[in-house]
Amino acid sequence: MATIPDPHEFTLDIREQVARIDRMQVEIGKWKMEMIKTQADVEKVRQDTRLAPLTMIFAALGAASAFFGAGLAVAKYLAG
Repeated sequence: MATIPDPHEFTLDIREQVARIDRMQVEIGKWKMEMIKTQADVEKVRQDTRLAPLTMIFAALGAASAFFGAGLAVAKYLAG
């Protein structure tokens, strides 16, 4: 003999599935935000790495000019 399913049982099952899908979408949204943040961090490191040699060159030029200026000052002091 065939049994007639309870219509409330199907409604409850559909609600559970919808709730599970909503939770999964929220979690996927969190993962997406983490991925965007990680990509931004990687891009910042990439940019810092690309600019590091130029920064070192300008720092070296500044230090060299300071030593040159100090050498000139010492030479002028000793000459005069």
